[in-house]
Amino acid sequence: MKDELFTQLPNRSYTIRVNSATTEVPIQACLDRLFEKQPVAVTDATDTQEADLVVVRDGEPVARSDAEDVLESVLLVNSDVYTTGSRGLTDAKLPAVLEALQEVPFLVRGYPESNSEKMLLLAVSRAIERRAYEAGSGTLHVGFQELSRLVDEHGTYRVYEQLSTTGMEIHLYGNGDVAAADDLEVTVHTDDSWFHRHAWFVVFTPEETERTPAALYSVEREPNRWGGFWTFQSERVKAIRTEITNRTQPPQP
Repeated sequence: MKDELFTQLPNRSYTIRVNSATTEVPIQACLDRLFEKQPVAVTDATDTQEADLVVVRDGEPVARSDAEDVLESVLLVNSDVYTTGSRGLTDAKLPAVLEALQEVPFLVRGYPESNSEKMLLLAVSRAIERRAYEAGSGTLHVGFQELSRLVDEHGTYRVYEQLSTTGMEIHLYGNGDVAAADDLEVTVHTDDSWFHRHAWFVVFTPEETERTPAALYSVEREPNRWGGFWTFQSERVKAIRTEITNRTQPPQP
């Protein structure tokens, strides 16, 4: 598969500065493990930094968050909170310091190799779904790889039950290993192609121009290893939608 969507990402420098003096939790050690193999540096903050965490992009501070928010969203949870539904759609939050890491190309491992790396992408996915739900209209394109995830994971199914009650146009993609639920107001695109089986994406295009689009795009480059990024830039979201269309539409006669 071509990586043009990745090679076109901007080359930026990201650092998360941690003020350990403002929190008793060893947040820096957790972040060190999470970003050890990623293009994001984790450093000590200066004494004058009041926030727990600050993201610096190309030398300029761009976002800040409390340590507790990052712990609760990624570092101290596992995928069960999403698959079982113990964390509902309206509870999904993406702290500002994680949102600010948009267009950073991550390469993450899933469980059991890593307990937390893939949580980055899961947290972003659910946050985009929440954004779409709150908008109540627009278009949502979602790649599941295997549609059985939608049917078998109670938490995931509940999310799409909620989304299908809105005015959202929802398109779901994946290998049709099971029949999609007939009671959901969605359009299902099934195929056995490499893209259908290995692409993970959540792409929201709002109907209202004052709302911000959002997308997560990821591909499984080898078993249990995912290259991915997220973006809130309109042109990048449009490029991702074009890629999805090009790789999933039936060939023209």
